Order: sequence, then C-alpha cells, then structure tokens
Amino acid sequence: MMAEQGTMNYRGKGYRHGGSPAADMIRLGLDPGPVLDFSVNINPRGAPAPVRERWSEFYELIGNYPAIEGDGVTRFYEERFGIPRTRCLPGNGSTELIYMIPRVLGVEHAVVVTPSYHDYERATLLAGARVTRLRLSPEEDFAPLPVAVLSRALEEADAIWLGRPNNPTGTLAPKRDMVELAERHPDKWVILDEAFVQFLEEWQEESLLLEPPMKNVLVVHSLTKFYALAGLRLGAVVGHEQTISLLKQAKEPWTVNAVADRVATLIIGARDYDEESRRVIAQERDRVYTKLKEGPGYRPCNPTANFLLCRWEAGQDLDDLLRHLLVNGLYARDCRNFPGLEEGFFRIGVRRRAENDRLLEVLASAPGA
Repeated sequence: MMAEQGTMNYRGKGYRHGGSPAADMIRLGLDPGPVLDFSVNINPRGAPAPVRERWSEFYELIGNYPAIEGDGVTRFYEERFGIPRTRCLPGNGSTELIYMIPRVLGVEHAVVVTPSYHDYERATLLAGARVTRLRLSPEEDFAPLPVAVLSRALEEADAIWLGRPNNPTGTLAPKRDMVELAERHPDKWVILDEAFVQFLEEWQEESLLLEPPMKNVLVVHSLTKFYALAGLRLGAVVGHEQTISLLKQAKEPWTVNAVADRVATLIIGARDYDEESRRVIAQERDRVYTKLKEGPGYRPCNPTANFLLCRWEAGQDLDDLLRHLLVNGLYARDCRNFPGLEEGFFRIGVRRRAENDRLLEVLASAPGA
C-alpha cells in the first residue's frame, strides 16, 4: 500500500463543517425547506428515556454555576466504565479536548491519517505545529494502514491522530496495532478518537478506553454521538494519570454546563438503551449497506459504526445527486471537503427503518442509478 504524505502550515484558511441543508439548497438553486437529514451521524433513537422524562427539572440548574471540572461527566466514566477520576478529564464535547491536547502537550509535528475528522489537523495547526497527512486508499476501501506504515511516519513526528472507528470512512484500525504502535514509540503521542466506538457490537473488546493506561496514549471519547446529545456537548479524554493531570492544570473552568453535567449522571444506568441501540443500528446499517452494494451506481465502504461512506459512480457531478435528494426532502453529507474524498463521496447516517427505506427508494431513482 502506498501512502501519500504532505506537510502544511496553518494560514488562517477557513473550513466549513458539513451538514447545512439550508446552505446547500441555496447553493443548488433550491428553495429552503424541511428535510430528513442523513448527514447527522448520531443515535437515531434519540436521547435515553431518563433525559426526556426529566427535562423539565433542568430549568432549576441554570441559575447556578456548574461544577468546575464537570463532576457529573467524571462520575459517568467512573461508575459506568470503571475509569478513575485521576485518569479522566471531561470536556464540552470531545472537540474541545481535541483542540486542547496538541497545545498543552507541546506537539510540534503530528501525523494525521486521512480522510478523517478535520479538527485533528486544524487543532494541530492552530497549536503551531506541522501536520503530515498519511492517506488511506480509496481503491482499498480506506482499509487501515499497516502498523509498519504508521510507525515509519511517526518516526519523523511526535504525535499521530487516528479515529477508531474513523469518521467519515467508518473503518476501524485494529486494537492490537494501536498498542504495538504505542509500544514501538514510547516517546511519541498516540491520540485516538473513539467518539463512535460504542456503536460497535463488541465495543468493550475493541476499545482502548477500558484498557490499562499507557503513558503515551490518549483516548478521546464522546457521549453526544451514542446518546444523541449533540446539542449539550459531552465528552472526555482518558489516559495515564500523569498526562491527565497535566491537561487539567491547563484547562479552563466551567466548560461543562450544569445541564450537561446532570444529564451525564442520568445515563449511567442506560444499559438497556445501549444494547438495544447497538442491535437496531447494526441491523439497519448492514441492511442499507447490502442494498446499496447490490444496486447500480453506488459504492459503499464496509461500515463498522452508525454511518456509511459511499461513492456515487453513476454521474460526473455529485451535485446532481445532492440536488435529487434535496428535491425529494432528503439530505446527505457532501464529503468533498475531506482531503482524499473530492471525487463523488458522500456520507449517510443510519436512521430508523422507514426513513432508511425512503432514502434507498430515492437513491434508486437518482439519475443514472
């Protein structure tokens, strides 16, 4: 496997996050209106019942300062996953922590496996560091790179970013490779984003979140994806207590708001919700993948989480497909602003069965399909 590398510096260039139906409707000359949004990749079941049932109680919290360090979030990780408080730093969503890590750890040069979540690269560049992109191959369905390739790239840097599962490709780098990589380079940072790891059927066996800490490994985790709490922003970074202590000393206070902190305690007991979500989502994900793979015009990548990366092969311009979806009241994530996905790639989140059926129906009627 060949891996293309490139080094760049931050020059203040803007980046537009995807998932804006109204903006794309205007861009494509359509009148804005309601759509079924498949660009969102959170749990389609919505927030767990305790959150919905007790929402009216949260009004009482807004007049008081929250805990300085997000004690409710820390309690979730401690009681649910057995992660000691000394090894867990809560944040206002995992993205806040992604931006904090390279700045506080003094990263000077990081490898980013791409295509991946843009903020790994942006956070590193804003911290004043250089970035080398290590590209996955579309011809190989973005299969994880061998540990030897990752290791060679890391020799020239002091940190590496990987998503597990990776967004937007949905691929999963083997756990054993991550451990081997960290062991080969004990003086380098291995930063893993496991925001989607709970969607895996055997997630506890696959995740490094629950493993004994390695001094050079940090695992970023999100509660907003799996528990459908994106508007509240909830997450944490887990690692060796010495590293977490260093991050805590540099972190701003009160970044986890009181409502989010309280909600974290309510989902501690949501084990039935967890299991049912994994079962339903895996079933629907595999069904949608099979349908798209069997039909003409689309090439879906083999998924592991709650979303699918697809390539439209029936036309020259992805805008034609996006316009067709929007005219029919549906929206998908245009992935052309991810490096390496410029040619016809889009991502769809797994939703409820009837909604997925509607998407499949509209995709089947697209021009050239």
